[in-house]
Amino acid sequence: MRVHRALFGCLVWLTATAATAASLHVAPVRVALTAARPVASVTLGNAEDEEVAVQVEVLAWSQRDGQDVYEPTREVLVNPSIFRVPGRGQQIVRLGLQAPPAEAERSYRVFFQQLPRDQALPQTPGTGARLQTLLRIGVPVFVAADAPRQDLQWRLLTSAPPKTGGTYRLWLDNRGTEHLQLTEVRLKQEGGADLLRKVLSWYVLPGQSASIALDLPALAPDTRLQLELASDAPAALPPVLLRVPRADAASR
Repeated sequence: MRVHRALFGCLVWLTATAATAASLHVAPVRVALTAARPVASVTLGNAEDEEVAVQVEVLAWSQRDGQDVYEPTREVLVNPSIFRVPGRGQQIVRLGLQAPPAEAERSYRVFFQQLPRDQALPQTPGTGARLQTLLRIGVPVFVAADAPRQDLQWRLLTSAPPKTGGTYRLWLDNRGTEHLQLTEVRLKQEGGADLLRKVLSWYVLPGQSASIALDLPALAPDTRLQLELASDAPAALPPVLLRVPRADAASR
């Protein structure tokens, strides 16, 4: 079992070359598979002049205690799993679903991992060892639920004294059968001006709870707030009314 906290990461490989990083890009940035359409393609492009070696891996994606958890799976197959992309070229990778639909949405990520070069380039005299940055790109893959259902429960908690303000936590309990990706959170006093606007990419998978920190000014307990949200949901999410909690409401 492995835990990863980032969608896009970098690995560092020590070589005797100048510091370099490939410029790789993928399309689409999200994949949907269904029983009716169990095969999809992802295109990996190389924007550099030099050839790049890449290894591809699909992992089952779940969440535990607000952390992303990835585990090996055979429910989604990938082909090819290792290849070279020529300079200014591209490679098509195909994904195939091997599992039937379930009551709740299934989630995976396909990771594109750049591999170190087989041979180091000639070392420039006096430069010494340098670092080669190896890119790792993760693309979400979702398999729709048998009966999609949205059920979102929101809570605002804090451990900071209300007189001084501080860090509040916005909790989302996703009791539905589909994931939700939040792209923007806006909080304001009911009928008043904005208190906070936060742009983000925050996934909460079905059946999971997660939270994000919100830095707010000092607000009196029981102050009514309006939460406005932007997400990847098919329909716009309605505003949510919240109340500023008391300092002793720190536990979930």
